[in-house]
Amino acid sequence: MWLGLLSLFFVVWLVVLSVPSLADEISIAEGRFVVWVADQRGAFESFFERTYDVAYTWLTPVVGWITVGALVFFRRVRHVLVYLAALVLSVAIADIFADLIERPRPYEVVLLGRWEGFSHPAWTTAIFAAVLFATVRSLVPVGDLRRWLSVAAGALVLFLALDEIYLGISHPTDVLVGGAIGLSVTFVLMYLVVPDEAFPVTYRRAGNAAHLDVSGARGKAIKTAIEDQLGLEIIQVKPVGLEGSAGSTPLKLTIAPDQAGGGDEPAALFAKLYAKTHLRSDRWYKFGRTLMYGRLEDETKFTTVSRLVEYEDYLGLKMAHAGIRVPKSHGIVEITPGREYVLVTDFLEGFVEIGEAEVDERVIDNGLHIVRQLWDGGLAHRDVKPSNVMTRGPEVALIDVAFSQVRPSPWRQAIDLANMMLVLALRSDAATVYERAKLEFSEGEIAEAFAASKSVTLPSQVRQEMKADGRDLLGEFRSLAPARPLVRLQRWSVRRIGALLLTAAVAVGAVLLSLGYLQLVGMLP
Repeated sequence: MWLGLLSLFFVVWLVVLSVPSLADEISIAEGRFVVWVADQRGAFESFFERTYDVAYTWLTPVVGWITVGALVFFRRVRHVLVYLAALVLSVAIADIFADLIERPRPYEVVLLGRWEGFSHPAWTTAIFAAVLFATVRSLVPVGDLRRWLSVAAGALVLFLALDEIYLGISHPTDVLVGGAIGLSVTFVLMYLVVPDEAFPVTYRRAGNAAHLDVSGARGKAIKTAIEDQLGLEIIQVKPVGLEGSAGSTPLKLTIAPDQAGGGDEPAALFAKLYAKTHLRSDRWYKFGRTLMYGRLEDETKFTTVSRLVEYEDYLGLKMAHAGIRVPKSHGIVEITPGREYVLVTDFLEGFVEIGEAEVDERVIDNGLHIVRQLWDGGLAHRDVKPSNVMTRGPEVALIDVAFSQVRPSPWRQAIDLANMMLVLALRSDAATVYERAKLEFSEGEIAEAFAASKSVTLPSQVRQEMKADGRDLLGEFRSLAPARPLVRLQRWSVRRIGALLLTAAVAVGAVLLSLGYLQLVGMLP
């Protein structure tokens, strides 16, 4: 509603600016009004002058840096960047339009307080609105408190706007348009980049941004959608396995006993919630990989959330067809068209992550055999790590096949082998895993796998657990296998060089522009 009203306001504003005769009449009327207000100045003149001086000097830097400090403390880096962007863009847009319109300050009055440059729109009001509303939106959780503080922030912005008119610094439409710019920029940036449903304001240490809140309205929507689209009655929706998931929100679904194969006890299903925030994260991740290494194999971004879910469902079927134990899919559920989807699969009852299991030779053999099945089936998992390798006794299963690949290169398949051997060695030892691997693979294949392995090819969970373990497992495997020169991963192309240059130019320009405007509003000396 607010965005609609603000859009209508700017349409009217542009229409007025495009009709010179109408703009002149409004300007004359405003000039008379400002002169009349100046004539009413009396005992409160010094009070309004001091108030504006304090707001001009201290409001933005004090409120701004306190907010930035709080956001940094709670590790909400995205909120910090959006907050600073809202301030910079608000004053930049107001300043640019002021230079284009070139409206002088009010005539025939003594201008009190501080002012500089053209008057329309008032960049001071824009920054007041941006800093106050962005602070409330960034620090206060959704609810009545945020609504009341938003009203209080609006009242303060209105008071400071009237103060500018009282001091003869600005016309009414100057502060009106300036405030609308600050409010609009804040609303749009917060809505697009840090929406509440994906990045809720909470006062606990922030976790992974991939993990969406499934309580409240979203949890009810998931239950209703699964019942409508799959015919399953869901008793409970609960997050599970969040530590090992970075690209989705994994869920455990409890279904009614009468739908659990005729038993008396409720049964469980597994689900993965995907939303636009996961799609954006995947895009930025792959763009970063392109800048750092050149485009590695199959680094093409997904275009829609539905395509991402469809791809995982398809790869699950391909894995099962190749004889690999993976959770059986029960279907895709649409929560919000184009924005949120859930993939429902079997819950691997009795299975635990391999990092929590006893790993003997049977488990090692079955884990390595899965890699052989991947190779024979023309598949690559591409994310073999402890949280994606599940065991129940000697049985081994794979989960999280969203980023798997059909018909991968030998290099990509070799990476799967190396990562599986590292995962198994974390719960045993390198020598045992190497000896068992020779039953499935040649020594040359194993040597190529570890020649292709570098930090970038290891999932972050594998790197972290190897660091905590203390053993140089990568070095041990390389010493056991025949010597091979390491595979170079850097891939240079015109596309990569162009992307690097463009990114560097945009980054430097944005930093310099931001520093200039942060100085203008008083947040930097």
